[in-house]
Order: sequence, then structure tokens, then C-alpha cells
Amino acid sequence: MLLRQATMADLPQIESIIRDGRELLAAQSVDQWQGTYPSTSIIVDDIHQGWTVVLEEDNEILGTAAVIPGEDANYERIEGQWLTDQAPYLAIHRVAVSSHHRGRGLAGELFQRIFAQIDKAENVESIRIDTHPDNKGMQHVIKKNGFTETGMIDLINQDLDGVKDYAYERVTAHINPAHLVEIKATK
Repeated sequence: MLLRQATMADLPQIESIIRDGRELLAAQSVDQWQGTYPSTSIIVDDIHQGWTVVLEEDNEILGTAAVIPGEDANYERIEGQWLTDQAPYLAIHRVAVSSHHRGRGLAGELFQRIFAQIDKAENVESIRIDTHPDNKGMQHVIKKNGFTETGMIDLINQDLDGVKDYAYERVTAHINPAHLVEIKATK
């Protein structure tokens, strides 16, 4: 298996995998990705920006994700507390795996390969991700891969206003201890 940056030639397979994800969520009665999000234009922009990665085996794309640097407007406000403050982070969005290969642990494999690449970047101190409160499968994969649930965020882009997702964060090997937030225990 290989993790690589996506190209425009990968768009048909990526869109097929996104459709697979949309259909699986609908079958599970999860109201995530049931509108126009993520649209083709978002996926194309992700590819052009160099953000989309694909997990490939034998010239077949098994999974995809967008790994986005910089400040994410959705993560500016949180009902809860991020693990870090003022730390440079990457956000992972639009994670999906092929319906033809479910049950192989591909989402976890995708995350582990992304983490291996991120660990080489000394200027990345944490990774943030979010998912729908009803998406139990993704919540399980996120937690199993070392993320800590940090609260709820409002989705404010791509016609998703008013939607709240669970937010998670995972610090990297390059975390500056000064950027860690002291979590106060509540009783």
C-alpha cells in the first residue's frame, strides 16, 4: 500500500469513494454528507491545493482524505477546549474508504500513514478533525487512532451553517509544551 498526493487523474475514483461514504452514512441514518457537501468543486480545489492524499494498492484507490494546513475557520470557536493553543496544526477532512474494501481497517491505515508523514514535519504540533455526532464508525476510528475528544464545533462553511460536530485533537511528536493547554478537571 502507498499513500501519495492525489492528482486530477484520481478524481473519478475519489468521487466514487465519496459517493460510497455518502451512501453508507445514509444507510446508517446519519445526516452527514447528505446534501451537496463535499461537492466536486471542493474536491477539485483540495487536489489543486495539494491537500488530498490517497491510499493506493495495485493502482486502485482504497481511501482518501484532505490534509489541510493553516487555521481552519470551523475550529476558531469550540464548546469545550482544544488540547493546544497557538500551536500550528493540520486539519483532516473528507475521510472516506472504498466500499469494495470495507472491513480491512483502511481508515486506520490511512490515518497511520498520514501521521507518519506529519511526524516528519517539525512545524506541525497537532492534528484536528471533526465528525457528525451520529457517525459512530468514524468516532471509533478517530479515537482508536489517538485523538482526544475536545468538544463541539459549529460548521460554518460549505452550506453547513448550524451543524455541530464532535471535535478531536491529537498532538504530534513535535509539540511545544508551551502550547499545551492545562485541562482543568471539573467535578
